[in-house]
Amino acid sequence: MEAARCSVEYLSEFSDCESDSVRVLQDGVSLLVTRGDRDVLLFSVRERRVTAMMLFEASVILLALSEDKHRLYALCANGGLYCTPLPPQLSSSSVRLNKSSDSVLYTVPDESVVLKNASLQAFTIVEKILVTLSLHKSVWSFDLYEEPGSRPLHKLACFQVNTLNTCRLNLKDNEKSVSSPPVLTCIYPEGSTSVSTDLHPHLEPHLFRLLFGVDASLVKSPVILCGLPDGRICYFPLLVPTLAGPAGEQRSPVRVLPSLEQPVVFIGTCVSGEHGPQCLVAVGQRGRLLIVRSKQASLEGKKADYSFNEHSVRGPVLCACVDDKRLYYSSLNDLHALQLTTTSSSEATGTESQMQALTSDSLGVCRVIALAGSYTNPTGSVQLLAVSLSGRLLCVNLPQGSEKANVPRLPSSLAGQRVKDLLASIANIWERAESLKHKLQEKNECLKHLNQVINVYSLLLDKHWNEKACNMGTKHPISCCGVVRWSSLLQRDSLTLTCVLENSSGCTLEHGWTLCIQVHPLSKGPNMEGSSRTYSFPFMKLDSGQKLDVTIPLESTGGLSLPVKVYCSLVFSLSALISPAASSPDVSQLLTETGSISAPLSTLTVDWLDALRLDGSFSHGNIRHHTVTDAIQAFLHSRGALTRDSDTTTKSGPIAVMVKVSSELLKNKLHLSATSSAERCMSVLNWLVSPEARRQMSVQSPVVCAYGPDGCSVKLLVREVTLGDFCSDGALEVLEIRVESSSVAAVCGLHHAILKRLQVLLRDSAVKCGRTKQLKSQSLFEAIRQVESLYKDLQDAQNQAALGGTMKMNKNSEILFRIFLQLRANPLVIL
Repeated sequence: MEAARCSVEYLSEFSDCESDSVRVLQDGVSLLVTRGDRDVLLFSVRERRVTAMMLFEASVILLALSEDKHRLYALCANGGLYCTPLPPQLSSSSVRLNKSSDSVLYTVPDESVVLKNASLQAFTIVEKILVTLSLHKSVWSFDLYEEPGSRPLHKLACFQVNTLNTCRLNLKDNEKSVSSPPVLTCIYPEGSTSVSTDLHPHLEPHLFRLLFGVDASLVKSPVILCGLPDGRICYFPLLVPTLAGPAGEQRSPVRVLPSLEQPVVFIGTCVSGEHGPQCLVAVGQRGRLLIVRSKQASLEGKKADYSFNEHSVRGPVLCACVDDKRLYYSSLNDLHALQLTTTSSSEATGTESQMQALTSDSLGVCRVIALAGSYTNPTGSVQLLAVSLSGRLLCVNLPQGSEKANVPRLPSSLAGQRVKDLLASIANIWERAESLKHKLQEKNECLKHLNQVINVYSLLLDKHWNEKACNMGTKHPISCCGVVRWSSLLQRDSLTLTCVLENSSGCTLEHGWTLCIQVHPLSKGPNMEGSSRTYSFPFMKLDSGQKLDVTIPLESTGGLSLPVKVYCSLVFSLSALISPAASSPDVSQLLTETGSISAPLSTLTVDWLDALRLDGSFSHGNIRHHTVTDAIQAFLHSRGALTRDSDTTTKSGPIAVMVKVSSELLKNKLHLSATSSAERCMSVLNWLVSPEARRQMSVQSPVVCAYGPDGCSVKLLVREVTLGDFCSDGALEVLEIRVESSSVAAVCGLHHAILKRLQVLLRDSAVKCGRTKQLKSQSLFEAIRQVESLYKDLQDAQNQAALGGTMKMNKNSEILFRIFLQLRANPLVIL
């Protein structure tokens, strides 16, 4: 098989198609294409674009034009046969007014249905007669109707043919999946003056008369040929009256030509002669070819006759079409052009005519599933319009010259060099394709990474989820929590914070993410340098369900200052999206200038309660103050209230402050289930020193002895007392939280931490307490009188401090310290 050189142009590209669902109908330079769905595309070959689209109710199976080419008939999968006017873009007699490049959508209405028959298989329009073929209960039925000018349709005749039980029994396994609808064709005798002759093939009068009878030839009646899936080719003349049988019954005009014994794919005429096409051609699905030709009268007096010649081509054949001398067919792997030669000169000698050996040329075009027929462009070259399996509309430019000898060929000396050049070009294109493929993969990975980053930020910045998590106590998909611990290194104890980043979401935190922890002191000592410190922890990957633990020191070079705020956030560096080697310099510079984006995770507060050491003892280097005098002087020095030369004398002994809270209030807010007073006291103390383990009782006594961050011992005591003269409703149960220590800093820090815990508890809790307590006026007067007395002492101390002097400064310090102790020794009750 020789390979003929041809060029292929891509006119348009549709979606992927199925080999048994594509139908193409050609009308001059316009095409009607259906891909087996509800759309019928109207394509202009000259403009190379889809000019209009017709939308039907169901998938379109078959298309046909009316004789005047103004209407389109479409058979749909719902069994409806539609007749609708063509859009003005395709109507041959209309002048196109719309020159816009946009396609127009036409919706076919329900009123366009002219026939409803679920068993309808094929149809054609001939001489204003609608010929349909349907299959019902193993009977093929040919029904003839008047062309739909009015409804209901008037049925003219009906002919029936029984099916064969051997239908499709010999098909191979790889061919059983190919659909085999019947093929319905109309053939006219050459010289007919009918209006619709240009829509159907012709046949020379001599062969037409021999095949279909004298009656059909005399009245120049078109003949309907039908190729059935069982291989039979049935025919009947359309305009010849039906004769009656001996018993008066109506004779069936249907006759049968030799069977192909395989589903019929194509029926047409070919090999143009002086009086028209000289061959009737039928092609089977598995490659069987039937050619019917006429034989002239011989010298021995034999009458003119016709012959049936069978040939085989490589199958399966998906589609076929003909021109004047060739049969074009597609076997999916390749598109072939079969030269149909004339008979040999032996006919003149009276021997039996035989067809010469048929030669087939490969056109080098694969995956063709539909052919629209040959087309001659304005330059005179012959082209084939085809649709590929990938949904592309192809224009195949056929080689000039119909004979094999006329095809120009390269000299053998240049063939090797031409092959080398082609191989080198293929290698070059392959390298470029691989490079483009690699770049495309990198861009896809970059977009995938960026999409994951956006998903993570959407989770972190989701206000609705954050409010829901805060109200219901649920855990955020990406969370960061901290635990304060004491650690010893080189005989020195230090306070550290361990932050745990947990990924409970469905996203993966890949390369480019960094956990940032900022430590910001809320108060500064005299030797504290700077303000906040930031720690960054980049990580390579954190899958869903994994955790990342990091530990940072809370003590800076100037010492430990409590309380501190800890801000945890996730930061993503944009430069991690694209590798520097793969990205261009401009892109790398842009990403570097853009920097990174950050999203907050959580905010923690570390106070004196978190820094308490409940077990063990401090190293000698951590103990800073041993007496109350030293503690007071250090505290006043830190606040600038005392010079270094001044001296403060205070009696030895621990300093005590207390906070009083209603027992009923804490019971409701903390959801305490304890019934006895001792259990309630231990629960409250456990909540203060271990807030993260509220349900686990780590405190077994209402008194806790511990060490503060400065190394001084502290004591926390919770007891329940009864105030009899406080409320008018009766006695009031109050929990008294008491802090004792020889360190002023420890007492102040713990007192501040306890008040902050109570403030957060009262603000965040949604539990409502009972009715408001009615206080006695006498208790309120006493509290006001005490506060006024302390306020008067404070004003006196401020007036004396304004006069200056070292002695007055020392005395003012003692007064301020006494006011401080009195305010905290008898506080108001938090109700």
